[in-house]
Amino acid sequence: MSKKTSGDNTKSSSQQDSQQRCPYSGTSSGASSATHSQPGYASTESNTYWNNVLPPLLRQGKGRDNQDVLYNLGPLAQLIGTWVSTPQNGYNVMPLPEATAKNGFILKNFPYYEEITFSAIADKVPNRGGKFQQNSYTLFYEQRVFFSQGPEKDQLVHAENGSWLHLKTGPQLVGPVGISPIPSPPAPEPIPPQNPAGSIVKQVSVPHGNSILATGGFEIIPGRPNIEAVSTLPSKDGKALPADFYIPYGPDVVNNPNVNPNAVLNATLALTPEPVVQTTVIKVDSHHNGSVANIPFETRVINVERFSNTMWLEFLETGEVQMQYLQNITLQFPQPDGSLIQFPHIVANTLRRIV
Repeated sequence: MSKKTSGDNTKSSSQQDSQQRCPYSGTSSGASSATHSQPGYASTESNTYWNNVLPPLLRQGKGRDNQDVLYNLGPLAQLIGTWVSTPQNGYNVMPLPEATAKNGFILKNFPYYEEITFSAIADKVPNRGGKFQQNSYTLFYEQRVFFSQGPEKDQLVHAENGSWLHLKTGPQLVGPVGISPIPSPPAPEPIPPQNPAGSIVKQVSVPHGNSILATGGFEIIPGRPNIEAVSTLPSKDGKALPADFYIPYGPDVVNNPNVNPNAVLNATLALTPEPVVQTTVIKVDSHHNGSVANIPFETRVINVERFSNTMWLEFLETGEVQMQYLQNITLQFPQPDGSLIQFPHIVANTLRRIV
């Protein structure tokens, strides 16, 4: 798979400047075997790494300068910009169907690095209800993910785009280009507030042929987060499988990332030198008034049944923000007897904003 798209061939002057200069170290990324010192951690990266992650994926929208939009984006406003990880921070547990393998599956687990760019649109998107409306304050995002080790090192492994929405209710204006709000009655007084448990939405478009809608909310907690262990081990209707299904995963212990990818998040968090003052926790789930749609082939052979995403935005004492996330996709593998086995496909990573 090519690591560049047609859009990469025509970069703006700001994109070219971003590619020529490493924002972490102030040194040119074109120098051979350059060492880049990043906020919160230091590492030596290849030129390919910096060439992959530095070009912004999206032009920054005008919403970045609109104070009303920034305020109403709520917790999502902190995402605006371009974020990257180091090759050591991300881990992917990816089960794949394979008819010749024992129990009909293999694991392709690997460390990865990535770039995500978030861009705010310049105004709200109204969902008009007739008496009042729900306003969607929106970030578009694009993401690229690369192998960080092995024979496929620095090759693109995944790409997606989508949007994050912060929903708030408000008055609906009279007419197509209204100036005044619909009076009460018929508008309710006061206007019902947005349910905070459904105020955050993630929409995902994946070129495997999957479209995802997941909803949820957010909370703000003091200090660093408590990132609990998760499990990638497959099951059948919530029940354990024969022991040989679990052999490819290795020992079922909390520090084994093949079983608990959150181990890499906690390891990075433990090495973060700056104290975490406050954390915003954002959670969305397709089982919470959302849905997943798959193309027929995917539905038949490896159906995506559920999607959930937890993001921790960690505000450091230095004023920087560190992003950590866990994404859990439930894959259904059909069995010869017609039953389904649920395989968690889990990824976890830590990123810092560079632009």
